[in-house]
Amino acid sequence: MHTRFTETFGVQLPLLCPGMSYIATPELVAATCNAGGLGILATGPLTAEQTRSAIRRIRSLTDKPFGIGCTLMMPGARKTPKWRFRNRCR
Repeated sequence: MHTRFTETFGVQLPLLCPGMSYIATPELVAATCNAGGLGILATGPLTAEQTRSAIRRIRSLTDKPFGIGCTLMMPGARKTPKWRFRNRCR
């Protein structure tokens, strides 16, 4: 299926699993990606180190594109975006 969404994010289906704190775990993100959609890791409640670990876990479960969301009022808000951009996460 070709839509603006699938072309923009390099996925097969216009399916999005949003970054929901405490719900959008690395396993759910990877499962969504492996099913052809775009999974978003919720990083708001995570520290920078927990975010790094979660991203490594996702990468061990899928080679598909994924994204991360960062809530600016949460613990890792200052460090997580910098790390995300250095590691080419969408």
